Amino acid sequence: MDDELLAFVYRDGRLQIVRHLSRAAVVGRHLAALAVEWQRFQVGDAFIQRHLPRLTRSVQHILQALYQELIAPLADHLAGSRRLAIVPHGRLHHVPFAALFDGRSYLIDHFDISIAPSATVLHLSRQRPARRDGTAVVFGVADPLIPFALPEATAVSQHLPAARLHLGEQATLANLRQDTADCGLLHLACHGLFRHDNPFFSALKLHDGWLTAGEAMQLKLNGAFVTLSACESGRSHVIGGDELLGLPHAFLGAGASGLLVSLWLVEDETTAALMTDFYGRLAQGDNYAAALRQAQVSLKTNHPHPYYWAPFVLIGI
Repeated sequence: MDDELLAFVYRDGRLQIVRHLSRAAVVGRHLAALAVEWQRFQVGDAFIQRHLPRLTRSVQHILQALYQELIAPLADHLAGSRRLAIVPHGRLHHVPFAALFDGRSYLIDHFDISIAPSATVLHLSRQRPARRDGTAVVFGVADPLIPFALPEATAVSQHLPAARLHLGEQATLANLRQDTADCGLLHLACHGLFRHDNPFFSALKLHDGWLTAGEAMQLKLNGAFVTLSACESGRSHVIGGDELLGLPHAFLGAGASGLLVSLWLVEDETTAALMTDFYGRLAQGDNYAAALRQAQVSLKTNHPHPYYWAPFVLIGI
């Protein structure tokens, strides 16, 4: 309300309102500082490795400030829970909730976390569970800038019985449109582009062209779970009424039951490791939120900076 942030906490059939959580302007300043931290990783690997401990401390300072503003006042309401579904508003859609830091541990160390663009979408996703009967379809698009995309797609397909694997020249727009008609799971490992000026032109690069958000809305996903293993695939532009425009909106509108998407420019090799671990845990019977949490916790053991393990968020499931 105006600059005030408040929370509606629904648990065990009871709805509670927590006023004066923080101020939107304060959170906005922290998010601007966080964006600078992610941009540092575009400087070059030599710089990153030389300064990684300092960079980790720097980003933890910002993530701890966000934790104090957004999560600490809700601690009593969340105690004892394992699943946490978050419906952000406005600029809070850009918060990497899994990486919020209390000074000793991250939020992902305590909760299986999923995000929803609205309470309505969360409810509909729960009413429309991910299909388990359809074929898995996996795309990997070759590119010198993302050399691990093909090994990632191959490794992911090995955890999915009878998956249809499209690599390189086979990763075409026509094959995507054809194979999504009856698939239960879709995984795309490729380049992603977020267009803040026109979110409907945010796109994923396949072998023979770009799939825009506008075109993705024409797919017939019929309850399929979708992973967009690409840079900024989860970024959205928030307009009036808290409506989100971008790739997540498009794939949910096309009938996806849930999405796994990224909030920033991801690192290729660690993304491949995360995805392989995530699908391995799904194959062992974990649900989507639990599989993602375990994969993230495992990855941060060797890559403690949240840039590597925290960009991917689970939406709507």
